[in-house]
Amino acid sequence: MKRICRFAALAIVGAAITWPVSAQQPRRVTVDDLMALRTINDVKIAPAGDRVAFVVSTPSVARNAHEAELYVVPIARGTPVRVAPEARIFVPALPAPRLRWSADGERVSFLGLADGRPQVMTAPAAGGAARTLTAASEGVSAYEISPDGKSLAFLSRDASPPPPIANAAGALPPLTRLWVQSLAEPSTAKSLTPAGQYVDSFSWSPDNREIAYAFAPVTGFMAPYSTRIFAVPATGGAARAVVDRAGMNVSPQFSPDGRHVSFVTTNGRTGIIAPRGLAVAPATGGTPQSIKTYPMNGAWIAEMMWARDSQSLFVTMNEGTFAAGAQMFEMPIVRVALDTGHATRVGIGAAVQYSISQSRDGRTIAYREVEARTMGDVAVLDVESGRSHKITTVNPELRALALGDLKPVSWQSFDGMEIWGLLLTPPGYNGKTRVPLLVYCHGGPIGGVTLGIFPQFMHVPGQIDPYPTEAFASAGYAVLFPMPRGGSGYGEAGHKMIVNDWGGPDYKDIMAGVDHLIAGGVADSDRLGVMGASYGGFMTNWIVTQTGRFKAATAGASIADLSDLYYLTDGGDLMTEYFKLPWENPQGYAAHSPLTHAKNVTTPLLIQHGDRDPRVPLATAQKFYRALSVLGKTVEMDIYPRGGHVFYEPIQERRVMQRNFDWMMRWIKP
Repeated sequence: MKRICRFAALAIVGAAITWPVSAQQPRRVTVDDLMALRTINDVKIAPAGDRVAFVVSTPSVARNAHEAELYVVPIARGTPVRVAPEARIFVPALPAPRLRWSADGERVSFLGLADGRPQVMTAPAAGGAARTLTAASEGVSAYEISPDGKSLAFLSRDASPPPPIANAAGALPPLTRLWVQSLAEPSTAKSLTPAGQYVDSFSWSPDNREIAYAFAPVTGFMAPYSTRIFAVPATGGAARAVVDRAGMNVSPQFSPDGRHVSFVTTNGRTGIIAPRGLAVAPATGGTPQSIKTYPMNGAWIAEMMWARDSQSLFVTMNEGTFAAGAQMFEMPIVRVALDTGHATRVGIGAAVQYSISQSRDGRTIAYREVEARTMGDVAVLDVESGRSHKITTVNPELRALALGDLKPVSWQSFDGMEIWGLLLTPPGYNGKTRVPLLVYCHGGPIGGVTLGIFPQFMHVPGQIDPYPTEAFASAGYAVLFPMPRGGSGYGEAGHKMIVNDWGGPDYKDIMAGVDHLIAGGVADSDRLGVMGASYGGFMTNWIVTQTGRFKAATAGASIADLSDLYYLTDGGDLMTEYFKLPWENPQGYAAHSPLTHAKNVTTPLLIQHGDRDPRVPLATAQKFYRALSVLGKTVEMDIYPRGGHVFYEPIQERRVMQRNFDWMMRWIKP
């Protein structure tokens, strides 16, 4: 077992938005090529609809940071202007920089780092230095400017209590409160919410008088499933209930006419398997009978935005999918009519679309659009005609790379159910020869893959995939991204098909996909590999305990003992939905834990884990490594200091990708 501390740094040059790429024969993709790719973290259209602000980040291995830059670009495809070049823009994977425009379109605000904490900053849209608007002692996690442009509301935590209270078992962290201040007088900041409320999200009423906010009585992984929505006067005072019921009720948004509040909800249910759907309640306060829900094929709502006429909403999805079959890998902008509930796609083309905003007149929408072989660019859409076009090219070097072909594929599983996945084949592959196949198991279990260079993470900006699938394709491998039951694409019924049965039908779905590609002449049955992280790490561990068909495996954030997920993580309640409490179902936990079947492993396995992972405890990976080592199996383990459930430091991101690439090349020759 190795503890990875540091590695050689590589200089990454260039942070411009566009530059010419010399004409040459496309070349193979390397890990360093993938590490140089830029990501658009946030997009916001100006009120007049003539310009778009966006943040693009570049991973720098040399400085071990994701370096973000803010630009404003004309919709007519003019030259981007860099804004606030001296500011350190806040760009972990989540939250985004939260770009906002002033009502007159003269300034752009964002979250930037001041004295090491995120604060609201503003800068001239034409270019110039930024100034800081907030001075929250614990930093700002979200903010909104009032419609009249006079006030600023934001979320910030209370100061941490002194030890030992802060370290007491079961002690809750400091409250997340809603604050408001005058933009003219930042020192006027005051809290609007009381003790006992952890505020999740909020929005201003169009008349500037109220702020609707969602809160839970607790914090943590399951807190969103115990949220209510209240409205409080912007000047302070008693709050009133808008949505007061069980389950998830978050992301409130007032309609432009102020008559309704839209929100994301599990419709009274408190479990993670319940879809996160769209609902609308009267702004005056909604009873369960007055709340209208919109099923939308069980899609999980990520963003929503009211149309200017208050008669419909634009929404995007994340883990749950709007469409099935070959379209389950797309995440389009969808317009939902309030009166009929009818949902229609906005625009055309296979893509992942998010970070949506609209002009003041509602005629133009700007967003980030990711297509199959891209990292995403800023696009604008004319709502009436449905026509769209891109206005940036943040990764022009992709044109110089020989990219593989990514397309949806389907197969029939053991019980006749149609299962889908994405298949990435080597550049120029003609289908006439067999190639080594790597199976990439997604996280979750309620998760999936999308279109894009990094199919696991294209809907989460700022995150780099630990498995360099495009480099694998260039080296001659095919990569299968299966979407087995239990994850996205098959609705709530599909999620429930693996209750008390992780590694049951989902494992069979994946293996049926492998057999399908072998039977079709694509995959070489003697050169199979498997990889994945989180639930994908569980599935990788499970697969190598159930079959010896794979010649190499690599598992990140890998789950080996299911009971560890209940006892040792921040999301332990998730396990009770699938397996009940450990003492109520010890047989189920044990039977579906890879650790129980460790003696069956014959596949060389690489285990990678961050030492600060709150979701999958390091202990479960160490137990599996220990068992395999004692049993004389071929296993290696890397532990990454400061690593969480995913890795955000570019040095670690590059190291993990290169390690996975080298591991597969070592055991499976392309």
